[in-house]
Amino acid sequence: MANYTISKRQRKNATVYCARVRVKENGVVTFSKSKTFIHKTAAIKWAKETVYKVEHNTNNTPFELIDCTLKTLIEKYQVKKNASDRPLRRTANYCFRQICTFPIADKLVTHITSADIVDFCRQRKESQSAPSPQTLSIDVSCLRKVLRVAKSMFHVNVDERPVIDAYPALHDLKLIARSARRERRLEQGEMQALLTELTNRSKHHCCIIPYVDIFRISLLTCCRISEVCNMRWDDLDRNSRTILLRDRKNPNGSQGNNSKLPLLGEALEIIDRQPKMDVKIFPYNPRSITAGFRRTRKKLGIKDLRYHDLRREGASRLIQLGMSVEEAARITGHKDLNILWQVYVVINPDQFNRFRDVNILGQ
Repeated sequence: MANYTISKRQRKNATVYCARVRVKENGVVTFSKSKTFIHKTAAIKWAKETVYKVEHNTNNTPFELIDCTLKTLIEKYQVKKNASDRPLRRTANYCFRQICTFPIADKLVTHITSADIVDFCRQRKESQSAPSPQTLSIDVSCLRKVLRVAKSMFHVNVDERPVIDAYPALHDLKLIARSARRERRLEQGEMQALLTELTNRSKHHCCIIPYVDIFRISLLTCCRISEVCNMRWDDLDRNSRTILLRDRKNPNGSQGNNSKLPLLGEALEIIDRQPKMDVKIFPYNPRSITAGFRRTRKKLGIKDLRYHDLRREGASRLIQLGMSVEEAARITGHKDLNILWQVYVVINPDQFNRFRDVNILGQ
């Protein structure tokens, strides 16, 4: 509930009245605005009008920067983001839930220092979950994002400086690190074993997911599983053997990032044999597909293979078949060719056996 105070102040030539309106929640000032008047009646009138605006959510005028706990700030950010057209991803929501369980969440954001950030990472590292430096790095990035937008979105007088100042110590203590580069590809015999077992899984009377077709289309198109499940019949062009992929993942935002994907090999034939029971070609939950893939992989005893690795496998095979990096990027959707080359294209040493008798010295 908002309340106001009127204080009398003496200046050189006159007496003035300072009206201040405040809102407190659990002892923390969440709203504060003040204004000075020559007449006391004017100060009281303004204060009462401001209280009415605050309590009825009609306040549309700038006000002084306020303070709140980190937990409150995170909750406000989650509500605002999840109500927008670009809601937070599952990973970000999980990170925020973790942060709110630690002592740093109860600190006022204007009092948070770089030492508090380092202490949080230490406590998180020593917790029962014991996250990796790569996971901690994601937590710190989420925390930095909230502090960066706090002033412009919620009028909280704080910025990302505490996180930036904490980075040298976090790296020196090995608390955070970049994600390790994955180079996992399908090894000899793994693809056939997976296809055989996925075929058996698809034959089960309770199974409605065409695992084999989705596995093959993932390799042929180099698409993420979410992109495969978002393919629509209306976006398919059989004459040009292409399909429009809508809202592909992009660092600058996926909304409106559409691209035409050429359907290579048997991709069109796989799509055409799907039943038209929905506007989507593969109307299945991506998490159900990856869960089925994990169970299949585990049953076969295949180690350290993720469904997303099929994207790397498909991109690497395109390069090995003679496709240029620029052409492969047209299929994978990468705008930065360095990312495609360094992260997704992995050429196994065995591929160089055909060059072992080549004499590059020409003698």
